[in-house]
Amino acid sequence: MSMNLDSRQRAMLAEIGVRVWQPLETEISSGTAAPAITVTAVAAPAPERAAPLTKPIPRPVAPPPPAAPLITRSDSQTRSLQALPVGIAEIDWQGLKQAAAGCQACALCHNRSHSVFAEGSPAANGQTVDWLIVGDVPGDAEDASGLPFDGPARQLLVAMLQAMGLNSRGGQALPDGVVLVSALKCRGSSQRQTSAEEIAQCQPYLARQIALLRPRVILALGRVAAQAVLQTPADAPTADSLPLGKLRGQVHQAHGSAVIVSYHPAFLLRSPADKARAWADLCLGMAQSKAAPG
Repeated sequence: MSMNLDSRQRAMLAEIGVRVWQPLETEISSGTAAPAITVTAVAAPAPERAAPLTKPIPRPVAPPPPAAPLITRSDSQTRSLQALPVGIAEIDWQGLKQAAAGCQACALCHNRSHSVFAEGSPAANGQTVDWLIVGDVPGDAEDASGLPFDGPARQLLVAMLQAMGLNSRGGQALPDGVVLVSALKCRGSSQRQTSAEEIAQCQPYLARQIALLRPRVILALGRVAAQAVLQTPADAPTADSLPLGKLRGQVHQAHGSAVIVSYHPAFLLRSPADKARAWADLCLGMAQSKAAPG
């Protein structure tokens, strides 16, 4: 196949390491193809006859039997798991925090240094909180501190809250009426995505947190957060069957609260172009907060 490329195009291809065949000047001027090159196969010389053997041929030795395969087991396989604590739906806030800290209901417990439970707590008089912001799977920064939305993601989240007019304190302090929690309480695996079974095992903790906080609006930031918050009947499409883009931009209802799904701040740091969509979601949440009963 021939291509009519000018000198600039050939230079660009050469710059990125692509070599393009170019005909010789004589071919271009005469309009004739270059002469074919004939390759003549030369017969290989006959092998010399081997000298007669002067030494006896040693008797073959049977190979040793193959070694048994080495079976290794990871630490998470050797350490047994335990069932969820009984009566999670009745535990108070401090009891729930202690139960989550010692939970061994799934293999993610072997990854954690600290249980990532919450920042903030229910109001002393039992009133509802204005905003419950549910984060995704804890990362290294959250695992080290035990706080959701730690590290650079927190800085962006606080800036988002300030843009919403919620943070009057300034700095990195959490505004009144806002509680941060993590959908999963243990650091996720860096080798794979969080499984539906792991989300289901941790969901009772989140459901009890929501019941104790009674938030007016829930912001579910991230795919796992959306799956954990949006619990649907068995015969309805579940959150894990829909991409995050299909869940955002609308108002959901779950746990007696309005739920807004959007992008996690850590994702927005990697994809700044989606910040405009995230802001639209926050505006939708602010409208729901004003409409929700106090």
